[in-house]
Amino acid sequence: MVGGGLVRLLHESSPAIAARYGVNFKLTRVLVRDVIRDRQLPLEAALFTNDLDSFLADDAEVVVEALGGDEPARTVASSALARGKKFITANKQLVAAHGEGLAFIADQNETGLDFGAAVGGSAPVISTLRDLVGASTPLSVRGILNGTSNYVISLLEQGTSLDAALASACERGLAEADCDRDLDGQDAAAKLAIVAWIAFGIPPRALNIRRVPLIPGIDRLVGWSGALGGRLRYIAECVQLPGNRVAASVEPVVVAANSSFGRTKQEENRVEVDLGWGSPLSISGPGAGSRPTASALLSDLLRFTPPPNVRGAGGTAFTSVADPRSHHWLIGGISSASVASVARAVGLTVILESDENANPFIVTAPLPWTCVQRLVSTLEAAEARVCVARYALLGKETLQ
Repeated sequence: MVGGGLVRLLHESSPAIAARYGVNFKLTRVLVRDVIRDRQLPLEAALFTNDLDSFLADDAEVVVEALGGDEPARTVASSALARGKKFITANKQLVAAHGEGLAFIADQNETGLDFGAAVGGSAPVISTLRDLVGASTPLSVRGILNGTSNYVISLLEQGTSLDAALASACERGLAEADCDRDLDGQDAAAKLAIVAWIAFGIPPRALNIRRVPLIPGIDRLVGWSGALGGRLRYIAECVQLPGNRVAASVEPVVVAANSSFGRTKQEENRVEVDLGWGSPLSISGPGAGSRPTASALLSDLLRFTPPPNVRGAGGTAFTSVADPRSHHWLIGGISSASVASVARAVGLTVILESDENANPFIVTAPLPWTCVQRLVSTLEAAEARVCVARYALLGKETLQ
């Protein structure tokens, strides 16, 4: 889907690219899983192959990967970089799992590794962190990194059922038939690992991420957030803590309806980089769909020089830790027992509780995640169907 989008974009934009940059791109080989399928692309059938060895033997100057997953993407990346070929990818799973090793191969062979399309779709998150932040280390990077989940949430806010919202996302090309990775936070977590690598130099596989899924219970969380005057958003963040530590999370958050994140709807992504200025540096744009991601791939393709190293060896060394901070939490679920009474029984302070007997929820005083886990475990032991969101409508932690 993304690869086809890039082919169409190259075909449509070739005169403009030649006029502006003085280059012409020529596709010499295309690796696909099914060579028979008609993709309705402006390419000769002879260019397609499902033979990995044949593809790797091609003497192209640049290799672009949009297959997704681990293999054969990892083999393609390693082979291309080892031969000194520039390698461009939109594969956030690949970079999150193997980015550090691929960067080493690229450095050893004096070639380029670009993955701006892996995070944010058309929102230039990676290039901003690389090119604009300069020597400044962010205090935090937070944002909506998954356009599919944001689209589904937006439709739920309008009264659409979950099944209909998911079907609409698939019809518009914003989601695969199986979009579990979008709704359970795996997709956003992979992107966040890449962001933290660029911003703080923490290897993607070493980032400790608290990941709270949207499912089950996304429709209830959306309803409760609206009843409380806020909006639910799926926020990924990495935050600098004292002692050169970094905490990271991907979780549902209840934000103010008129906040920048509350106003981010449909498949839009939005990332805010706090550099200690009067307001954060903001980056936004469509974050799902073949066209936005293909545009990001083209931007990397037009980057003629290898990007700088992720972080210089002399930079501050940061350590990834479990998030020790306390937050207000929205916790609810269908249960035979009162959620509020169970919370008080395990020693937690409740500052707000609903009067919905069939579908109760509470808002807690600031608590660390370990206390939340204790309550959730107690409720689940009573066979409650529990869902959790961070509540950012109170106090200093309000997300703008």
